[in-house]
Amino acid sequence: MKRTRNWGFGAAAILICLFTGISFAAQEDFPKKPITVIVNLAPGGSRDVSARGVANTMSKYLGVPMVIMNMPGAGGAQGIEKVYTSAPDGYTIGVGGKTDILQQVIEKQRFDYKKFTFIGKIQHSPTFFFVKADSPFRSVKDFKTFGKPVRLSTHSITSPPTLAAMILSEKEGFPLVIIGGYKGGAAALLGLVRGEVEFSGPTLVSSMPYVRAGQIRPLVTIDKKRCPEFKDTPTPGEVGYPELDVLSSDFWFIAPPGVPKERVKILDEALQKTLNEPEFLKWAKGADLDPSPLSSQETTKLVHGYVDFFQKYKSYVEKHIDK
Repeated sequence: MKRTRNWGFGAAAILICLFTGISFAAQEDFPKKPITVIVNLAPGGSRDVSARGVANTMSKYLGVPMVIMNMPGAGGAQGIEKVYTSAPDGYTIGVGGKTDILQQVIEKQRFDYKKFTFIGKIQHSPTFFFVKADSPFRSVKDFKTFGKPVRLSTHSITSPPTLAAMILSEKEGFPLVIIGGYKGGAAALLGLVRGEVEFSGPTLVSSMPYVRAGQIRPLVTIDKKRCPEFKDTPTPGEVGYPELDVLSSDFWFIAPPGVPKERVKILDEALQKTLNEPEFLKWAKGADLDPSPLSSQETTKLVHGYVDFFQKYKSYVEKHIDK
């Protein structure tokens, strides 16, 4: 007897998928285990605080825990490399920033930043030049008349505020000494509070506890506009250096190259829901964070532009490395 196959159900399923926009790939069970979020700096800084806050809410939309793993080392390059070389399955992501891009611009790394999978942007934050409350400096232009080298504490020679200090040093003509080796922005700021340096370049998150305690004050807000918390503190553009405005701090979620598009979409959608959730926004305000959501596609375009843009600053950093 001749066998016949019943293709009706299969054909119907295919048609349903086509007309509803559902793909078979989208039906995979992802995620079904915890997702590791690598933070390439020590706990306590703005990158770490942002990652923990976002992960705490985002896990609700994904239905699995998001586990923070701090991996400082080599100025942050170690953690970024770990993300890059992890399996491209969506279960390992990391927090990227401009510092990581500058590292690749200055020195060959084991990652190609443009090849990362970008999940989405999570935060924008101004950076600052802070001095101790009793410092004689009232403006960044006072560095020139200090009479001796001005010391800056930093966790990485390629951090945006460190680069801003290098550019300012060259344009104003004052000697700059960069004190590195700190395990994160929070640790570098503590170096200022202890009197180990004359100034530091933290973000708002790291600095506010010391500001409220009356221990430090800002000289300049490194951003395109003034910070509401420091309405009297000028931007670089207002003191004659508009090219420094871009050296603010932005963070985004990255994943290894080659993560399947459907998994990226799932992570991206969960991230966007998180960054627009009223309860999360309330928490972010209390933590001095400024969520800045961009989609995967928008973040990819933004970061690729940063990679090209920072090439022009390579010579500034190389001069200080040679020292």
